[in-house]
Amino acid sequence: MKYRKLILFIVGVLALTFTLAGCSSKSANAGAGSKEYKYGSITIPAKDGSVCNAPNYIAYEKGFFKKNGLKADIVANPRDISDLEAGFASGKYDAQNGDFQYLPAIQNGAQIKAVGGIHQGCIKLLVTKDSAIKSVKDLKGKTIGIPAQGSTPQYVTSIALQHAGLDPKKDVTWKVFSTDLLAKAAEKGQVDAIGTVDPYAYQAQQEDGFKAIIDNNNYSGDQKMADMGMKKDGSCCYLYISNKLIQSNEPKAKAIVKSYQEAADWINKHPEETAHIELSKGYVSKTKFINEKNVTQILKDEHFELNLKKGKEDLNYYISQLKQAGYLKKDTKNSELLKQAYWDPSEEK
Repeated sequence: MKYRKLILFIVGVLALTFTLAGCSSKSANAGAGSKEYKYGSITIPAKDGSVCNAPNYIAYEKGFFKKNGLKADIVANPRDISDLEAGFASGKYDAQNGDFQYLPAIQNGAQIKAVGGIHQGCIKLLVTKDSAIKSVKDLKGKTIGIPAQGSTPQYVTSIALQHAGLDPKKDVTWKVFSTDLLAKAAEKGQVDAIGTVDPYAYQAQQEDGFKAIIDNNNYSGDQKMADMGMKKDGSCCYLYISNKLIQSNEPKAKAIVKSYQEAADWINKHPEETAHIELSKGYVSKTKFINEKNVTQILKDEHFELNLKKGKEDLNYYISQLKQAGYLKKDTKNSELLKQAYWDPSEEK
């Protein structure tokens, strides 16, 4: 009986020892996890199927967020820009890359700041292969299909219109179609031209013979496009960060910037692998045309690089252009809006 009690006592001690060891191990792992993510979690509304959202996906998939102490959650991008603005204002969202269409929203109080241009243009104005439209001036009195009012395709087209002496609010009619239906709308004669984005623009050109009248990717410095207001080597999309985050936790915001810089650099060096990741992980829906070869070409054309100084210069240019086109307030002071809309962490004291 004494022997049996002794055995039970030993078993109990061993069980308690293993239990305490397990708790100790879990505590150690939890501590390691918190050290691994020095700056905690961030939420990025980036899932929308677009190729040029690659920096978000690559920063996550290649571990740049994790390397810089950030636990990232990539979620769906709200279709309504007001929901996006509300998410940034409340702290629900922390960062994303997007284009200069947010300038009017920022002027009206949207709590986000651009931080560096992240890639070259991905927006074109196209006409069908048999269209009589040969130049921007030929657009007078025409109907232009766009994915949304206040979208960047509308802004890019408007910049070109004003450089051609046309009023974007009086001399053309804008008609909204879903992005994937714009090319069909032009082929059916419902619109005379379409403002759209890659990969839809690239597909319409390659498969259906659409011709580009405007291309905001002026990496080559084409003078014809420059005369339309398409800035030479100008950024199209930018990294945006929550103003609330910048003000409350600048080191965390800087860690986000570093992650995107590393991701953009990686994309530029590895476009083929980037295309494979976008398609194989389901960030971009694969079709007969949207395959690794074509996505790779789009990524190469966009020349990814997060450039803080150049991004500021480019955004200042677009402020002047959108003001001239009537999308910003008439009394806009460019320097004040730029200060409101842009954050360069390298200028911080």
